[in-house]
Amino acid sequence: MCMFDSLKICKYSLYGGIEPHHLVEFLNFITDWDIDLKEFMQVGERIFNLKRLYNVRCGISRKDDTLPPRLLTHTRGEGRAANTLPHLGRMLNEYYKLRGWSEDGIPLSSKLKEVDLDV
Repeated sequence: MCMFDSLKICKYSLYGGIEPHHLVEFLNFITDWDIDLKEFMQVGERIFNLKRLYNVRCGISRKDDTLPPRLLTHTRGEGRAANTLPHLGRMLNEYYKLRGWSEDGIPLSSKLKEVDLDV
């Protein structure tokens, strides 16, 4: 999604059949570059991590990664998740791990190196 934002392309175009590989084709055609889908996705991940680093520098932390109180306190009445609440702490731990971030939501140096942001 960071690449959609960077290229100023509406995310709803996904519903019209535009897929990431189309964006790569468009970008290569317009810029005369020759990047592939893997590099395109890595650029998006680099942007996402840069945004997080900026937010961390501005004081954003794990406490700010939350859901609306209604979702954390009101159980649903039917369906497979009836009478349950999300375990936000566990969900954040898993999300941060998948992102390559610390338990506090800060990108790890290994992740920064992976997306060419190691300084």
